[in-house]
Parts: sequence; structure tokens; C-alpha cells
Amino acid sequence: MPAVLCIGLAVALSGCGGHSRHVQTRAETLSIYTSLPFEGPYAADARSIYDAEELALNQAGGVVDGFKVVLRRLDDASSAAGGSDPTLVQTNARIAAGDQTTIAYIGELTPGSSLDSIPILGHAGILQVSPGDSATNLTGRTFARVVPPDSEEAVAQLASMHKLGVKRLYLIKDRSTYGRDIATVAAGDALAYGIEVVDPGGRYPGSASHGLLTAIRRSKAGALLYAGMPGDGVAAFWNALSAADHGIKKFASAAITESPSWAQTTASARENSYLSAPGLPRAGLPRAGSQFVADLSAAYGGQVPWASAIFGYVAMSGVLDALYAHGPRVRDPRGKVLNGFLHSPRSLPSALGMYSIVGGETSFANYFFTTYGKNGELGPYSPDPG
Repeated sequence: MPAVLCIGLAVALSGCGGHSRHVQTRAETLSIYTSLPFEGPYAADARSIYDAEELALNQAGGVVDGFKVVLRRLDDASSAAGGSDPTLVQTNARIAAGDQTTIAYIGELTPGSSLDSIPILGHAGILQVSPGDSATNLTGRTFARVVPPDSEEAVAQLASMHKLGVKRLYLIKDRSTYGRDIATVAAGDALAYGIEVVDPGGRYPGSASHGLLTAIRRSKAGALLYAGMPGDGVAAFWNALSAADHGIKKFASAAITESPSWAQTTASARENSYLSAPGLPRAGLPRAGSQFVADLSAAYGGQVPWASAIFGYVAMSGVLDALYAHGPRVRDPRGKVLNGFLHSPRSLPSALGMYSIVGGETSFANYFFTTYGKNGELGPYSPDPG
């Protein structure tokens, strides 16, 4: 009995919409590996991204172009590293490369961590699609990502500051790849937005030092940009900064809220916080995106971090679409997926709208902001463009 397959996101999420594809299950199995940090500050995102990948595969019936497709989960985090561990990233890439059934690898998530897996997967000719590694200048003949790079986030932050009337910016960064990338672009592009950078990328000490707080207050900066990853010191710094200069606007990636210590921030400290994240606000999602959120919640229960999960869904759906597209079943599904995903000029429908991959980079470049209200609840924010 033939099964009905709906792959394209706009199709799968609208009940096939008249685009049914009939396939017949065969004994051969293909593997898609996913490597995510299920421990540390990105653990919640990792779990939701994995759920979204699984959802996309389940909606396809687990059978694509006559092959049974299996999602194989790998953890790249360790307690010693406090999150993504370079050694485990390399180990995961080797596991996928050593499996002859592998057609794609979805990972990594932590910014910069793909540098440890790209060479291994590239040598094996395996498509790698990252749902979250936004580090700039990631390249490789088999690497692509569906999330925009850090440079786009820095520009979005500057544009939001400009709309809020910010003229002077205090910029600090941590030692991460993400912090370096955001700080470099922000410092280089600030003047184009009429913003003077007071400290071009000063080091964040990891604690609320009196000297740093004094320097920020004396700078008379209207905003501070924390270019850095989630960390235990961020909450203490946010609290101390707000006590020292309650009116300063605080910009950062929404990822800082994933630190276990973030719950220790006070309601007053969270005020005037503007947190950026790749994607679209829920109200701005296309129909396919809204359906994805509903399906994810229904399948995995309750409130889920859909804003990060949606990129896992887009990544998996793109891989499955590449396997199905471009003619009948072939003897080299690995090569078919690689070429179909990276070297197709077509735009693809997705839960985030239409997008294309050019040179491994996604055409999707949107970021949205959230902020805290007086009641301490996180909600959408859109500055008045006036």
C-alpha cells in the first residue's frame, strides 16, 4: 500500500494542499545525524531543536524517495566544558562520517563550534546544516546554515538603538567567538547609525566590578551592548548595572536568558533590556510558521522554545526536500542531498517564509527583539520607526 509523503514545509503544514507524492517503502535505511549540546546554557534550545527535527521527519512519514530515513541523536556537550565540547564535536563528526548510511549532519548549535566538525564532514562529502552556529566566516564545501550570521544581529541591534535615539554606546564583550564577532561589527558600523562607541569592545570581567560600573556611569552612554554568551556572571552584572545606572538601555542576545543564573535578575534590572534573536516574532510568522508552533506544542507538550526550534525544523525539512527533489531515486543519495541543498538556485518554502542558500549562507536575515514589561514578563518589542 503506497504511503503519502508531504515534504515541502508549505505543503506538509497545510495538509499536502494537493501536492501529494506517492512513494513505496524499501528496506534500505539512510541516516541523518544531529549534534547538539544537551547540557549547559543551550540545553533547552538543543532539546527543542531536536524535537523540531524529529517532528519534520515524522510529518514526512519517515520515508523519503523510497528510503527509510532515521534521525540519530548525538550530544556534543560535557559537564567539564560546561556545554559544547570541541573533543565531542569532533567525535560526533567522525561517527557520522564513518557511517556509510549518512546523508546529512544537522549541527552544530553553539557559535563557533562548527569549526571542529566542518573539516571532518567536508572530507567525507557529507552535507552539514547548522541550525544555530551564527559565527561569521564559517566556510566549507559541504557546510551550510539556515540561521543568519552574527554580523546581521549586530546590525539589527544598532538599528534598534538608532530608533530609540541612542547616541553613545558602551560596548563590552566576553572571550567567545560570538562576543568577538558581535563587538567587531558593532564597533565598525556604529557611526553609520549616528552612534559613538565609548569603549570599542572592552573586556567583560565576568563579574560586576566596581571599576567597570564606574566607567559605564561616567561615560554617559545611553545604551550598553553586552556582546557575549550566557554565563553565571551576567545576572549579577545586570543587577549591579541597573542599580548604578537604572536608565541605561541594555542590549544583548536573547540567549543570555538561558543561563541558569538569569532567574536571579531583579525585575528592575530586566527593565530597559532589549534582547535580540534570529527569526520572526510569533505574530509575524507566515501561516506555515504558525502551524509549526501549534504542531510542536501539540506533539511535545506545553510551552516550547519555538523561536530556536524553528531553525531545526527548517534544516531538517530542507535536507528531506533535497533528498526527494531533482528526479528519481539515485544510487548516491549522499551526493544527491549535498548537491540538492547547496547547489540549487531555487527558493524554498519554510516555516520562516521563502529562503535560499547561496555559498552556504541563508538569504534569511531577520532578527526580532523582546523586552521586559513592568510585570517582569518577556514580550515582543518593536521600536517606533519614527
